[in-house]
Amino acid sequence: MQTIPLHRFYQVSGIIAALLLALLLVGTATGRNTLAWIYLQSTEAVTNATHSHTFPLDRLDPTCPQCM
Repeated sequence: MQTIPLHRFYQVSGIIAALLLALLLVGTATGRNTLAWIYLQSTEAVTNATHSHTFPLDRLDPTCPQCM
């Protein structure tokens, strides 16, 4: 008889739980409403953010002497 390692059992259980959650979110009206609410909240938060500091991509340019 072959035994299943405990970490493999947890891995398979997590994958199954994630699939069931995804099906519930996409397959039900409540889940779709929840996904829409999360999306709207996140876009509103990004829109209202006053301190949005982005990383300057020119710092990755090896030909830029000021950036080195």
